[in-house]
Amino acid sequence: MREQVLWPVLMFGGFAIFMMVIFRMAAIASRKALENVKHLADRLRLRVTENKPVLGFQRSPEAMGIIRGKKVRIYNYTTGTGKSKTTWSAVAVTPALHSKLTFALTHQGIGTKLLEVFGAREIKVGDAAFDRDWFIRTNDPGFFSAALLAEMQQKIQANKGRWKLADGQVIYSERGSFTDVGRTARFDSVVDVACDLADIAEVYAQHATN
Repeated sequence: MREQVLWPVLMFGGFAIFMMVIFRMAAIASRKALENVKHLADRLRLRVTENKPVLGFQRSPEAMGIIRGKKVRIYNYTTGTGKSKTTWSAVAVTPALHSKLTFALTHQGIGTKLLEVFGAREIKVGDAAFDRDWFIRTNDPGFFSAALLAEMQQKIQANKGRWKLADGQVIYSERGSFTDVGRTARFDSVVDVACDLADIAEVYAQHATN
Protein backbone atom coordinates (compact mmCIF):
# COMPACT_ATOMS: atom_id res chain seq x y z
CA MET A 1 0.00 0.00 0.00
CA ARG A 2 2.80 2.37 0.89
CA GLU A 3 4.52 1.67 -2.44
CA GLN A 4 1.31 2.42 -4.32
CA VAL A 5 1.16 5.81 -2.62
CA LEU A 6 4.91 6.51 -2.76
CA TRP A 7 5.42 6.08 -6.51
CA PRO A 8 2.94 8.78 -7.58
CA VAL A 9 4.44 11.14 -5.00
CA LEU A 10 7.95 10.48 -6.28
CA MET A 11 6.88 10.89 -9.90
CA PHE A 12 5.10 14.16 -9.16
CA GLY A 13 8.08 15.41 -7.14
CA GLY A 14 10.51 14.47 -9.91
CA PHE A 15 8.37 16.19 -12.52
CA ALA A 16 8.12 19.33 -10.37
CA ILE A 17 11.92 19.44 -9.92
CA PHE A 18 12.42 18.92 -13.66
CA MET A 19 10.07 21.81 -14.47
CA MET A 20 11.82 24.05 -11.94
CA VAL A 21 15.17 23.32 -13.57
CA ILE A 22 13.77 24.10 -17.04
CA PHE A 23 12.19 27.30 -15.71
CA ARG A 24 15.45 28.34 -14.09
CA MET A 25 17.50 27.67 -17.22
CA ALA A 26 15.06 29.69 -19.34
CA ALA A 27 15.25 32.62 -16.92
CA ILE A 28 19.07 32.53 -17.02
CA ALA A 29 19.00 32.44 -20.84
CA SER A 30 16.71 35.49 -20.95
CA ARG A 31 19.13 37.45 -18.77
CA LYS A 32 22.07 36.31 -20.89
CA ALA A 33 20.34 37.56 -24.05
CA LEU A 34 19.79 40.94 -22.41
CA GLU A 35 23.44 41.22 -21.39
CA ASN A 36 24.61 40.28 -24.89
CA VAL A 37 22.35 42.90 -26.47
CA LYS A 38 23.62 45.49 -23.99
CA HIS A 39 27.21 44.83 -25.14
CA LEU A 40 26.11 45.04 -28.79
CA ALA A 41 24.26 48.29 -28.11
CA ASP A 42 27.30 49.77 -26.40
CA ARG A 43 29.47 49.01 -29.41
CA LEU A 44 26.92 50.53 -31.81
CA ARG A 45 25.98 53.41 -29.49
CA LEU A 46 22.35 52.35 -29.30
CA ARG A 47 20.06 52.43 -26.29
CA VAL A 48 18.55 49.29 -24.79
CA THR A 49 14.89 49.18 -23.83
CA GLU A 50 14.67 47.40 -20.48
CA ASN A 51 11.51 46.11 -18.85
CA LYS A 52 11.06 44.80 -15.35
CA PRO A 53 11.58 41.03 -15.27
CA VAL A 54 8.47 38.88 -14.80
CA LEU A 55 9.01 35.80 -12.60
CA GLY A 56 12.73 36.15 -13.26
CA PHE A 57 12.30 36.37 -17.03
CA GLN A 58 13.54 39.30 -19.07
CA ARG A 59 11.37 40.23 -22.02
CA SER A 60 12.93 39.92 -25.46
CA PRO A 61 15.80 42.42 -25.53
CA GLU A 62 15.63 45.39 -27.86
CA ALA A 63 18.09 48.13 -28.84
CA MET A 64 17.28 51.26 -30.81
CA GLY A 65 18.99 54.38 -32.07
CA ILE A 66 20.39 56.22 -35.08
CA ILE A 67 23.25 54.90 -37.24
CA ARG A 68 24.42 56.72 -40.37
CA GLY A 69 21.33 58.92 -40.17
CA LYS A 70 18.93 55.97 -40.17
CA LYS A 71 16.68 54.57 -37.45
CA VAL A 72 17.94 51.17 -36.32
CA ARG A 73 16.17 48.58 -34.19
CA ILE A 74 17.67 45.25 -33.02
CA TYR A 75 15.30 42.72 -31.52
CA ASN A 76 14.13 39.11 -31.07
CA TYR A 77 10.73 37.85 -32.13
CA THR A 78 8.96 34.49 -32.35
CA THR A 79 6.80 32.73 -34.93
CA GLY A 80 4.61 29.69 -34.50
CA THR A 81 3.42 28.08 -31.28
CA GLY A 82 4.20 25.01 -29.21
CA LYS A 83 6.76 22.68 -30.76
CA SER A 84 6.81 24.73 -33.96
CA LYS A 85 7.69 27.95 -32.11
CA THR A 86 10.82 29.58 -33.55
CA THR A 87 12.87 32.46 -32.17
CA TRP A 88 14.44 34.92 -34.61
CA SER A 89 17.08 37.62 -34.22
CA ALA A 90 16.54 40.66 -36.39
CA VAL A 91 17.58 44.18 -37.27
CA ALA A 92 15.34 46.75 -38.94
CA VAL A 93 16.79 49.86 -40.60
CA THR A 94 14.58 52.68 -41.84
CA PRO A 95 16.05 54.58 -44.82
CA ALA A 96 16.03 58.35 -44.41
CA LEU A 97 14.32 58.54 -47.81
CA HIS A 98 12.25 55.82 -49.40
CA SER A 99 10.01 55.35 -52.42
CA LYS A 100 8.53 52.22 -54.06
CA LEU A 101 11.60 49.97 -54.25
CA THR A 102 11.16 46.51 -52.73
CA PHE A 103 13.48 43.50 -52.62
CA ALA A 104 13.95 40.17 -50.88
CA LEU A 105 17.03 37.93 -50.69
CA THR A 106 16.50 34.39 -49.41
CA HIS A 107 18.82 31.38 -49.43
CA GLN A 108 17.96 28.92 -52.17
CA GLY A 109 16.09 25.88 -50.89
CA ILE A 110 12.77 24.07 -50.82
CA GLY A 111 10.97 27.26 -49.82
CA THR A 112 12.25 29.17 -52.84
CA LYS A 113 11.32 26.26 -55.13
CA LEU A 114 7.76 26.58 -53.87
CA LEU A 115 7.86 30.32 -54.49
CA GLU A 116 8.77 29.62 -58.11
CA VAL A 117 5.94 27.11 -58.43
CA PHE A 118 3.52 29.82 -57.34
CA GLY A 119 4.90 32.31 -59.84
CA ALA A 120 7.68 34.17 -58.02
CA ARG A 121 10.43 35.33 -60.36
CA GLU A 122 14.05 35.69 -59.31
CA ILE A 123 16.68 37.91 -60.82
CA LYS A 124 20.36 37.25 -61.46
CA VAL A 125 23.25 39.59 -60.63
CA GLY A 126 25.84 37.90 -62.85
CA ASP A 127 27.97 36.24 -60.17
CA ALA A 128 27.61 32.45 -60.45
CA ALA A 129 28.17 31.71 -56.75
CA PHE A 130 25.86 34.45 -55.53
CA ASP A 131 23.12 33.57 -58.02
CA ARG A 132 23.41 29.90 -57.00
CA ASP A 133 23.08 30.63 -53.28
CA TRP A 134 20.44 33.35 -53.25
CA PHE A 135 16.87 33.71 -54.52
CA ILE A 136 16.52 37.43 -55.30
CA ARG A 137 13.25 39.25 -55.95
CA THR A 138 12.66 42.95 -56.59
CA ASN A 139 10.23 45.25 -58.33
CA ASP A 140 13.10 46.91 -60.24
CA PRO A 141 15.48 44.18 -61.52
CA GLY A 142 17.66 46.50 -63.58
CA PHE A 143 18.41 48.91 -60.76
CA PHE A 144 18.79 46.40 -57.96
CA SER A 145 21.01 43.95 -59.85
CA ALA A 146 23.31 46.85 -60.75
CA ALA A 147 23.29 48.11 -57.15
CA LEU A 148 24.41 44.76 -55.72
CA LEU A 149 28.10 45.31 -56.37
CA ALA A 150 30.66 42.58 -55.67
CA GLU A 151 31.60 44.08 -52.29
CA MET A 152 27.93 44.10 -51.24
CA GLN A 153 27.49 40.51 -52.39
CA GLN A 154 30.44 39.41 -50.23
CA LYS A 155 28.96 41.10 -47.17
CA ILE A 156 25.58 39.46 -47.75
CA GLN A 157 27.18 36.04 -48.29
CA ALA A 158 28.78 36.22 -44.84
CA ASN A 159 25.36 35.91 -43.18
CA LYS A 160 22.92 33.01 -43.18
CA GLY A 161 19.64 34.89 -42.68
CA ARG A 162 17.27 36.62 -45.06
CA TRP A 163 17.04 40.23 -46.18
CA LYS A 164 14.13 42.30 -47.42
CA LEU A 165 12.99 45.84 -48.05
CA ALA A 166 9.27 46.17 -47.42
CA ASP A 167 6.99 48.76 -45.86
CA GLY A 168 9.82 51.28 -45.77
CA GLN A 169 12.26 49.13 -43.75
CA VAL A 170 15.28 46.99 -44.54
CA ILE A 171 14.96 43.92 -42.33
CA TYR A 172 17.45 41.12 -41.72
CA SER A 173 16.39 38.05 -39.73
CA GLU A 174 17.89 34.69 -38.85
CA ARG A 175 16.89 31.76 -36.65
CA GLY A 176 18.09 31.85 -33.06
CA SER A 177 18.24 34.28 -30.17
CA PHE A 178 20.79 36.67 -28.75
CA THR A 179 21.73 34.15 -26.06
CA ASP A 180 24.34 33.09 -28.63
CA VAL A 181 27.42 35.27 -28.11
CA GLY A 182 28.73 34.58 -31.60
CA ARG A 183 25.47 35.63 -33.22
CA THR A 184 25.31 38.81 -31.17
CA ALA A 185 28.89 39.72 -32.09
CA ARG A 186 28.18 39.11 -35.79
CA PHE A 187 25.28 41.56 -35.70
CA ASP A 188 27.81 44.42 -35.73
CA SER A 189 28.46 43.59 -39.38
CA VAL A 190 24.80 42.69 -40.04
CA VAL A 191 23.76 46.21 -39.04
CA ASP A 192 26.42 47.63 -41.37
CA VAL A 193 25.09 45.63 -44.34
CA ALA A 194 21.50 46.56 -43.53
CA CYS A 195 22.54 50.22 -43.57
CA ASP A 196 24.27 49.68 -46.93
CA LEU A 197 21.04 48.24 -48.33
CA ALA A 198 19.15 51.19 -46.88
CA ASP A 199 21.60 53.45 -48.75
CA ILE A 200 20.52 51.72 -51.97
CA ALA A 201 16.88 52.45 -51.11
CA GLU A 202 17.75 56.11 -50.52
CA VAL A 203 19.58 56.41 -53.86
CA TYR A 204 16.57 54.88 -55.62
CA ALA A 205 14.25 57.34 -53.88
CA GLN A 206 16.44 60.29 -54.84
CA HIS A 207 16.32 59.31 -58.51
CA ALA A 208 12.58 58.77 -58.30
CA THR A 209 12.00 62.29 -57.01
CA ASN A 210 14.26 63.97 -59.62
